[in-house]
Amino acid sequence: MTATLLRSTESAQYLLTRILADAVDQRLLLPAASELTSYSQHLNTAQQQYCVRTEAGDFFIKRLSAEGTGIERFRAEQDGLLRIMETQSIVTAQPITCGVVDGHSYLILTHTPLAVHGDWLEAGRQIAGMHSHTSDKGYGFEHTTFCGDTPQNNNWSNHWAHFFSEQRIAPLLTQLEMRGDGIRGRERILARCQTRLLGHQPEASLLHGDLWSGNIAFRPDVESSRPVVFDPACYYGDAETDLAMTELFGRFPEAFYKGYQSVRSIDDGYAMRRPVYQLYHVLNHAVLFGNHYMDQAREIIKGLAN
Repeated sequence: MTATLLRSTESAQYLLTRILADAVDQRLLLPAASELTSYSQHLNTAQQQYCVRTEAGDFFIKRLSAEGTGIERFRAEQDGLLRIMETQSIVTAQPITCGVVDGHSYLILTHTPLAVHGDWLEAGRQIAGMHSHTSDKGYGFEHTTFCGDTPQNNNWSNHWAHFFSEQRIAPLLTQLEMRGDGIRGRERILARCQTRLLGHQPEASLLHGDLWSGNIAFRPDVESSRPVVFDPACYYGDAETDLAMTELFGRFPEAFYKGYQSVRSIDDGYAMRRPVYQLYHVLNHAVLFGNHYMDQAREIIKGLAN
């Protein structure tokens, strides 16, 4: 092991111990949780993720630099998971606490063994159950949530077409324009989105907000393989937006949609609105990951003219 790698490993171990100790100090974990026995790094990105084993059990820890919106992102993620848990509709990664230690924001979750495949029929039923929980405040959320690194404007609105075009699509077009990667005809694009959503006033369902295959898995069980969701970008809006995301980067297995429709029907107009909802996520990927997604966004926008 090189000296550089050794220092990096020692630094990560020290920081994880400090994070766990902070949770112990808040009396949110037993004292033995600060006794770290082993850990493994899950991802090597700006957001570091670790599976951690301690004398008090296993945990999953995320960390970001305390600079910027790190702690706001983790608080929003924690609140979203708790909001989903309150519905008692589907299992989530259970948050324990978040905070800031030694210049790093962190989020501690219980560690749950997960599998890629499981009971997709039940997953559809349970997501439909989550969508049955609604808000009487309109479309939005109590605070900003994040889809990846992107903050979502969740100011309450009573007009769905305006909310989605102005508070979801418009900010991303502005960001792309500001960095020189803009798509021409901003107002024309927004008008097309509003036209597709015109007159559509769905109930304000609790949404996962980023429901792709990477954010749902299954907990192996003796009797079944129960679905678990994580990394939410929650707000209240059209349930079809979650469905549209499930079809964007590789459609979920057909059993999911069968299960969903056994609980909630999918409106005939969904196919017309789906491109607008998918455009949001494609534009967000263009903002986060670069020009690879710009061509896909242009194709969706072109289709909206038809």
